[in-house]
Amino acid sequence: MDLNSVAGRGAPGAGSGRASAWQVLAFALYAVWVITIGLHHEAWFDEMQAWLLARDNSFGALIGTYARYEGTPGLWHAILWVAARAGLPFAAIWVLSVGFAILAAAVVVWRAPFPLPLRLGLLATWYFGYQYSVVARGYCLDLLLVSIAASQFADRVRRPLPYALVVGVIANINAFSFLAAGLLGLDLAIGLVMARKLGDWRALAALALAAGLGLFAMWTAWQPADNGFMAQVTRMNPLASALVFVANALFDRVTPWSAAHQNGLDAVLGMVLSAVFLGLIARLVMAGRDRALMLTMPVALIVFSGAVLASSWHGGVLFMIVLFVLWTQWDNPVDRQTRRLMIGALALLEISQGVQTLRSGIYDLTHAYSAGRPAAAAVTAWQADHPGGRIAAFGGQSFETQPWLARNVFANYHGGAPHPQFVRWNTDETWHALPAPREWPALLATRPDAVLAAVVWLPGPVQRDPAGQACRAGYVIDRAFPAAMVWRGIPEDNTLFLFERATSGRCFHSA
Repeated sequence: MDLNSVAGRGAPGAGSGRASAWQVLAFALYAVWVITIGLHHEAWFDEMQAWLLARDNSFGALIGTYARYEGTPGLWHAILWVAARAGLPFAAIWVLSVGFAILAAAVVVWRAPFPLPLRLGLLATWYFGYQYSVVARGYCLDLLLVSIAASQFADRVRRPLPYALVVGVIANINAFSFLAAGLLGLDLAIGLVMARKLGDWRALAALALAAGLGLFAMWTAWQPADNGFMAQVTRMNPLASALVFVANALFDRVTPWSAAHQNGLDAVLGMVLSAVFLGLIARLVMAGRDRALMLTMPVALIVFSGAVLASSWHGGVLFMIVLFVLWTQWDNPVDRQTRRLMIGALALLEISQGVQTLRSGIYDLTHAYSAGRPAAAAVTAWQADHPGGRIAAFGGQSFETQPWLARNVFANYHGGAPHPQFVRWNTDETWHALPAPREWPALLATRPDAVLAAVVWLPGPVQRDPAGQACRAGYVIDRAFPAAMVWRGIPEDNTLFLFERATSGRCFHSA
């Protein structure tokens, strides 16, 4: 890849011999890091869901029907569709996200305008170093494409077609990226009008390309009336949702080394750091000519996160947009104190998130992120030992077994029909990936012979005492499959339990 042609102008001083050696070394270490963690990472529910949708549907059905139920345009699903048909196994899905992240790292290391230590430090941040690189979801495309767009920004009026292509593709990544891309496209249109370029066919072609890709993204993500996902989601207060969104993008706490969940003061101080960081960026932006765009983009994403929906994962898109603003406005004329504070704040962010990246990667190396594969083997063995037995699934993580099973085996999902294996979010779907606690006793009342259950969705008393509560209901724990997702160095229980109906002993209940 010719980064000069793809990514635009280079970073100041990027060509010096000493700088080049540090760049190559840091880039190589980054690649080794994400590949090593990727090799040990076990894909979880969201990675599985996108893969099964791509594997089990025609391209037309995938893009025209199913992607929209995921609340996203279909770019990542289209990539998975091609990868699955090219022979990539599910176990290697990490190759895609890691590959895009490595390309993004190259753009940052060789094209970003920041001082060399800051460029290299960006590779250690949470979304570059772990969350969007190792965990295979479409957000990995934000790492690459937003970085490329930032490097093209200064030349967008002079070379509108390459920039419009990148902006249009960004619109097809996710809802937050679509919003940012819309603002970037509007800015491009205004820039071309102000420069009186509309008589140039390249300018018209660029606008048509960006608009066409944006409209395509809107069509693929347009929400069907029977999408039941939101009905299963617990919504936060809009203000709280927006604050969490910002915290997950920047500083979520002031003790990133801690293995405990942040307390109130820790989180509040992290929010203060995030606000100070954004304030410094605003000062930098106000010294330039692109104030309207650069201030509107992060604000629009923050408002959207509170008004519509944001999960922890979405914070990385705001992180990338903040990086875009910093990247494109870095050379604005500000006083020396502001410049020093900005450099210090960015360095602090890199160090803070770098600690969380390191802790998360090491945890992923030494622990199971998902229990899907061993649980699938146990389910297969249980079926072999219990011909005709009915096994049920409870909670979305139980479906992490599906890529490792030849067919759907769960009796409470479409009556045990072989397909589909992916989750349907339609309102007429009776099986819920995000079940309410009351659905657990309702499931046991149907007396399945076994249940594979995700601990995170079990009622509180069952989570605290799974064996005792199961026994009271007439079940015993056949197997437990420990696993834990890790978020900024903090493990979140992702264990699966295989419960079996007791046939004797103190837990046995007569019919």
